[in-house]
Amino acid sequence: MYLATMLICLVIFGFAAVTLLDIFVTQPALEAEAAESGSDSDDEEETVDYSEATETILFVGADGQEINAIVLLRVNPQDGTIAIVPVSKYTLSTVDSSSGTIEALFDTGGMSYLKTAVENAYGITCDKYIKITNDGWAELVEYTGGMTSYVFPEDLYYKDETSGDLTSFSAGNSNRTLWGDDIRRIVTYPLYSNGEQTRVQVIGEIAVALINDAFDTNADNMKTNIQNIFNTIYNNSDTDITSKTFASVRNAYEFMLENASSPATYRMPRGEWNSSGYFVLDEDAAAEIQEYFGLTSVLEE
Repeated sequence: MYLATMLICLVIFGFAAVTLLDIFVTQPALEAEAAESGSDSDDEEETVDYSEATETILFVGADGQEINAIVLLRVNPQDGTIAIVPVSKYTLSTVDSSSGTIEALFDTGGMSYLKTAVENAYGITCDKYIKITNDGWAELVEYTGGMTSYVFPEDLYYKDETSGDLTSFSAGNSNRTLWGDDIRRIVTYPLYSNGEQTRVQVIGEIAVALINDAFDTNADNMKTNIQNIFNTIYNNSDTDITSKTFASVRNAYEFMLENASSPATYRMPRGEWNSSGYFVLDEDAAAEIQEYFGLTSVLEE
């Protein structure tokens, strides 16, 4: 009888102990694990894929009909990359039945012809275009923080308007900040030793230096002023970017400014300069640029 009573007590106390262990230890641990798992799930749900915001932008610096620079930009906010191709205004192309240099086609049909001429030459579609004025460019560069990492390809001399003496623009502190008007003088310099060929390369180098400096040293300020940057472009450009299209990619560009470092690279298009000083793209040059932009699979579809 005594033994039976002891066994019953042990069973009762054992059950109680197991129950208390489950209530105070096992269940809280499971709940904590579930909460952590739920938090991870929420984080995954909040992750946004910005691949759809990838776009090709035709950027033209020009005051009136005078073209300063042309670049193609392939912006991929998800990957944090900006692929750049500098385009010579003396590149030969066609628009409908008209043919000639991009500059000549621009003179004929304005920005519509220029955009189509670039698209036809490279076999791509420009999702957006911007033709910004000199004043707009100067204001835009202010928001980037200027350019501090550029190395001049050669000495640049300008005639002093007062004294008539030649003044070196490239001399001085190599770490000084270059602003919009400075950059415009560099890309429009008329006396490069190799003429337009050097100038186009300079445009590519400057585009990379300016963008990478902005992302590496001034990204927070650019993110804060992203609406002002759009306003500057919109108010000082011939562009097809609207408030609606800007709003559709704003989050993607803010994401890129938060996460990307030195996103810009550039590639020179392959071709030859003919005896007239015009640039003729190689037969496979367009395909190379399409591949550089990551467009090959898209075009195949």
